[in-house]
Amino acid sequence: MATSSRRTCVLLLPVAVAAAAASAQSSKLGKLVVTGVVPCNTGTLIDVATSPAFPDAKVELRCGGNAAAGGTTRRDGSFAIEADMTNALAALVGACQLVVDTPLAKCNASLPTTGALVSYLQGPLAGMLSGVFRLAPAGFSFRMN
Repeated sequence: MATSSRRTCVLLLPVAVAAAAASAQSSKLGKLVVTGVVPCNTGTLIDVATSPAFPDAKVELRCGGNAAAGGTTRRDGSFAIEADMTNALAALVGACQLVVDTPLAKCNASLPTTGALVSYLQGPLAGMLSGVFRLAPAGFSFRMN
């Protein structure tokens, strides 16, 4: 039995080392950086240039329906979110979107108290070389919950 236990430990050790190395390597490969401005408006493909900004809104990067990263907009409605390489790959294949669940009534009392602003991501693939994928909202649209 003692020999069998030693063999098991010897066989599992390389697997554990390989898994740790893969984990460390994936974090070194790069990160996803999403920046943009959240508008305080309703509609489809809201123009951020002509819409007022949405300060103090909670912005969440959701990949495959799960929260991957998040942040809060500044006074000018701008935000920056960073996520790991796993989420960068999901974003590049279109499995991620930005969601603002903060009610629009917080930035303008005449706007709805329910619903969310949602945007898919866009950006160049040039970041693959530098290890930093920089993406931006493709355009926020208002959706009722």
